[in-house]
Amino acid sequence: MRQISYAIFVATCCAAVAQLSPAADAPDHREGSHNPNPVLFAKDARPFGRSMTDWAQSEAQWLRSIPLAQNPFYDQTGEFCALDQQGPVWFIPPIGGPSVFSGVRTCTVPHHKAIFLDIGHDTDEYPCPALPHWQPAPGQSLYDFLVKDDNPVMNSVNALEVSLDGQPLSGVLAYRYISNDVFDLTSDLSLQAHDSCITGLPQQTLLDGFYMMFKPLDRGQHTIVVFGTNTFGDNKTYTYHLTVE
Repeated sequence: MRQISYAIFVATCCAAVAQLSPAADAPDHREGSHNPNPVLFAKDARPFGRSMTDWAQSEAQWLRSIPLAQNPFYDQTGEFCALDQQGPVWFIPPIGGPSVFSGVRTCTVPHHKAIFLDIGHDTDEYPCPALPHWQPAPGQSLYDFLVKDDNPVMNSVNALEVSLDGQPLSGVLAYRYISNDVFDLTSDLSLQAHDSCITGLPQQTLLDGFYMMFKPLDRGQHTIVVFGTNTFGDNKTYTYHLTVE
């Protein structure tokens, strides 16, 4: 059945990044509210003219398009971190692993790229041939059906910590985003080995997860560490050693 893809738990993955219009090429540094973490775009900012929810969906489309053998979610070392990355934002996905897990990746990031950190998310796609009776109730919208299915999963997250170069960021649990509506997501069929709901065709999807977007980092070495737990007993830590050049 469908899988959960977050740092803390299990894993989902991966289709092509939407192309940006020329008008969206400049970052949006406007802070619509107080920003407790100046290294990040504010939670309600629109980096490069797009909402954080839009960026989350683009990251899912990028990740879901890549075959299992080279998929950056299942890559344990960072060997494939640059695969098909394009545009002004560099995606950093979680590391797939068992329920209690620590992993380390290394990755080289071009200078001037914002860094979109996928702390962990749940991808709920419909239909799911593996669950033929998994259907909305009469009169229930597909969106409401998927939200109801998803909430127990993401509401189970009870601790999240993120640090950059040893400095902890505040209020990580507040950086949760959910799709405003279902969107079409096509997953590479090879990923069916880890998510039996995948069909290889466009599926209407709900995305719910924790995400942060770092403003472009200075050239040099940087380390991002993510730790999280949930009420299901999952306990995960993953570390990214980044070289910005």
